Amino acid sequence: MAAEPAALPSFLVYGAGAVGSFLGAQLALNAVVTMFTRPALRRSIAKEGIRLQLPDGTTVRHMHAVCSLEDLTTPPDYVLLTVKAYSVAEALPDLQRLAVQGATIVTLQNGVGTEEYLRVNDIQRLIAGSFTISVSNDDGVVRQETTKGGLVLSPIEDLGATVDTLQAVLNRSGIPVFRSPDVRQMKWSKLLLNILGNATSAILATDPGAIFADPALFRLERQAFIEALVVMAAQGTTPQALPGFNLPLICQAMRLPEWISRRLIAPRIAKGRGDKRPSLWLDLDSGRRQTEIDWLNGAVVRAAEPLGIPTPVNRTLTRLVTELANDPTRRAEYAGHPKALLRAIEGL
Repeated sequence: MAAEPAALPSFLVYGAGAVGSFLGAQLALNAVVTMFTRPALRRSIAKEGIRLQLPDGTTVRHMHAVCSLEDLTTPPDYVLLTVKAYSVAEALPDLQRLAVQGATIVTLQNGVGTEEYLRVNDIQRLIAGSFTISVSNDDGVVRQETTKGGLVLSPIEDLGATVDTLQAVLNRSGIPVFRSPDVRQMKWSKLLLNILGNATSAILATDPGAIFADPALFRLERQAFIEALVVMAAQGTTPQALPGFNLPLICQAMRLPEWISRRLIAPRIAKGRGDKRPSLWLDLDSGRRQTEIDWLNGAVVRAAEPLGIPTPVNRTLTRLVTELANDPTRRAEYAGHPKALLRAIEGL
């Protein structure tokens, strides 16, 4: 008698932004996928599916969508948490309920702090993730911007076959998966990538390529990056390579004399970012008072304080992004005015 085929793993993608929609659409061919999203988007997904533009063509993927846990018929095996870091607290009651039902939570937030927050709130079955594939969501089309990148997974505790199954189904779905044994090293390495051309770009409303081409602004970016490297070293952590990004090599380049460093790094940043606005710029444009800054440059500042390490550039960038989010009328003071930002740094 033939053995019954193994049941497909089930996923709840909690958050249907660009990353969540991309992952959900890719997984839909190899797993049972449910999207958790707002009512309007739920109706759109139910009616039209997710339109996915990949390097080799465009396709439409159809899947179930809900906007309440009450609409789930069975608990998922995995929850891909793809909301912004500032929305994790709002999602906590749902995540606690799903964890009690046996789901493994996979965190995919930028920056540092999400995993620690969930652990102190009694969620233990955690896999930290760092996603390095560039994707965007424009007019309902989820677009993969480049062919490079992948997903790094780092279990918070030993989850055995749970991680192996997750890696296997992601790989079958066209998402290259790598493993990291050190959660802190992985998350801080991704933070280094996330802070490049992010806060400065948001404050000045200027694309990262132009910022890195300007000697004075590159000096600011370089100092913020080196401040984060010093904090990492004081914590006993070193940068690791991430899919598509030779981060140790980038760090070496940043420590070279400034004119050499800019010549090596500026073209790569401009090419890597393309026309896509960085996350903090999108946060400010959204009109919300919350941004990811506290989990990025702000995380560098918080980690540095008990170590007695000065972080004047990261501190100023954190303060300014927060102030502009709270009072959008002040954005005109800095948009297109790099001297105003440089004065704010020099005045420390």
